Amino acid sequence: MDINELHTMMLDMAVTERRLPKAIRVQKQASWPDYPMDWHGYGWTQQGEVRLRPTGDQIDAMDEAHGMLMAMDQDSRRLIMAVAHSAVGRDRGPRWSKLAHILGLNDPRIVKRNYRDALTKMYYRSISYRAQTSALT
Repeated sequence: MDINELHTMMLDMAVTERRLPKAIRVQKQASWPDYPMDWHGYGWTQQGEVRLRPTGDQIDAMDEAHGMLMAMDQDSRRLIMAVAHSAVGRDRGPRWSKLAHILGLNDPRIVKRNYRDALTKMYYRSISYRAQTSALT
C-alpha cells in the first residue's frame, strides 16, 4: 500500500461515515398544515431522501482506516479527517483554502504540505500496524 492508496482509503472512510445512519434522530416537534397528496402539491411526496447504506466491506475498511488513524498524533488525525471530509462529493478535491482559514494558516500550500507529511507518517506507521494485526490473527 502506497501513500496514494492511503489517501484514497481516507476519502473512502469519509464517504462511508457520511453514509452511516445518524446517531441522534431529530424529530420535528411543530404542527404544520396538511399538504395536498396529489402531484400538484409543489413537488412534495411521501418519499424522503434516499440514503445509500454502506456495505459490510466498506465498514470493515473504515474500521481499518480508523485503526491506522488512532496510531497518529491528534493534530495529524484532525488534519487528515478534515481533508477527507472536505473532499467528499467534490471532483476537484479538498478545499485547501478553506482548510487553511479554519486552521489559522495563511497559505493553502502549508495545509497541503502538512497533509502530505501526515500521510507519509501514516504510511510508515501503517507498516507496523499491519504487522501487529497480522500477528494477532
